Amino acid sequence: MTGLLISVRNKAEAKTVLAACPELDILDIKEPDSGALGAASPQIWREIGEASLNQTSLSIALGEINDVQINDLTLLPSVTRYVKVGLANQRSLDWVLAWRAIRVLVDDSIELVGVIYADHEAAHSPPPRVIIDALFAEGCRTFLLDTFEKDGKTLFDHLSTDFIQELMKSTPEATFVLAGSLTESTLNNAKILQADYVGVRGAVCSGNRTNSICPDKSKQLFELVKAS
Repeated sequence: MTGLLISVRNKAEAKTVLAACPELDILDIKEPDSGALGAASPQIWREIGEASLNQTSLSIALGEINDVQINDLTLLPSVTRYVKVGLANQRSLDWVLAWRAIRVLVDDSIELVGVIYADHEAAHSPPPRVIIDALFAEGCRTFLLDTFEKDGKTLFDHLSTDFIQELMKSTPEATFVLAGSLTESTLNNAKILQADYVGVRGAVCSGNRTNSICPDKSKQLFELVKAS
């Protein structure tokens, strides 16, 4: 069954989401005003990490790889399960070395996710296949497909379902999270693809992705994802 990831920006939103969806699979922390993978402050990480997460896993966005605050990596909550860094503006650089350096600095209990931007041309990031091949060889086993530009276009406006299915089938040992401005209407595509997880923020906000989380939308979307 496909799981659900919901991104929140602070402790208040985290409490709202967990109250509406107590069986949520992954709670993700990011600052939407700072881009696709904008990093929240370590204080916010700590406040949410101290909350009662029950069986919900904690994920934290660290920003684009050039912007990661190395000293902050020591402040990740002990309950953190995943961290994510984007690869914008890395197409012609030796980005694998930078990714590897962050992997070494993160505790062994935390998984560094391979982030693939569907609109990789706009992000000036490596193409999807290149990222999967390179990072799978580095031991990465979880990949996030997301959109870099938040302009109303969804993941499926940039990548066809056939292409995504090909990526997933070519690396069956890996876990795939599909995100990128997904809506109720496009979530069905992710479920048909049997994605391991789908990730949302804007779809559960009271307005666009920078507005506050709506508990009713969160609960409705959780039930939609979990419906057979």
